Amino acid sequence: MQRRRWVVAGILAGLLVGWLWAGGASAAGLLVSTDELEGLLTNPEVKVVDARSPEDYAAGHIPGAVSLFVRKLQYVERGVPEMLVPVEQAESVLGASGISPAHTVIVYDDTIWEPAARVFWTLEVLGHQKVVVLNGGMSKWVKEGRPVSKDVPTVTPAKYAAKPGWSKYADAAYLMAKQKDPGIAIVDHRDLRQWSGQVASGQVRRAGRIPGGVLVNPELLIASKDGVKVFKDEPEIAKLYTDAGATKEKEVISYCRTGMRASVGYLALRTLGYPKIRMYDGSMIEWGNRPELPIEK
Repeated sequence: MQRRRWVVAGILAGLLVGWLWAGGASAAGLLVSTDELEGLLTNPEVKVVDARSPEDYAAGHIPGAVSLFVRKLQYVERGVPEMLVPVEQAESVLGASGISPAHTVIVYDDTIWEPAARVFWTLEVLGHQKVVVLNGGMSKWVKEGRPVSKDVPTVTPAKYAAKPGWSKYADAAYLMAKQKDPGIAIVDHRDLRQWSGQVASGQVRRAGRIPGGVLVNPELLIASKDGVKVFKDEPEIAKLYTDAGATKEKEVISYCRTGMRASVGYLALRTLGYPKIRMYDGSMIEWGNRPELPIEK
């Protein structure tokens, strides 16, 4: 009888993984609920990833989750902090975490914010085919009384061979080339004072925005439901972008100060099914510190 229950549980978990990629979790199948995740914890095809700090992970995490602090996938490139590490380094980090390209990766952080969204974008740039984010993160998981562990799972190193998709990545040269393209929407995911040029972002020498940048504050993408923070419903998120002129027929380029808040916007646009989205990795920490690049106020 016990063996039969294990078999049935395995079948149901396999069906749930398939359901995620048929679009069941959201319009684009990229958000997973706490209920859905709990049913997948023992599935060997699933790798649950904790993008929080090592200290937060050690204090308690979702059972079986591996620690993959978002900073492990960032470095300083030519003086610009928090840039995506070289592909070879990312492959090494992921492989050491036991992640292979065949895994369905479920990423979480405290709620649904910068660490999880940034890891999500990074995996998409690397060409990972199956990656989703836990809506509500650890806060929702704990509030619902779900199991929490301090045990560190045994990790079997994997071979990770990336297939980078640079169509999801933008650099300063790409933005300069697209400045006057009517098919491009540049979305600034900072706050109003930084976007308008009233104040400069931290460590950014020039106040203002990338010319043509429209404002969508990513804090407006988040709602508090039952005391935890989750993504708002898709129609509410869609209105924020369409009202700003970032419509689906355009290619959207997301940026912020360092590419962290912009990754939240990137994830939101992906859940809406936008077909062409890039994130400018250097963001204002690069653009605002290069005097040859234009600034708008």
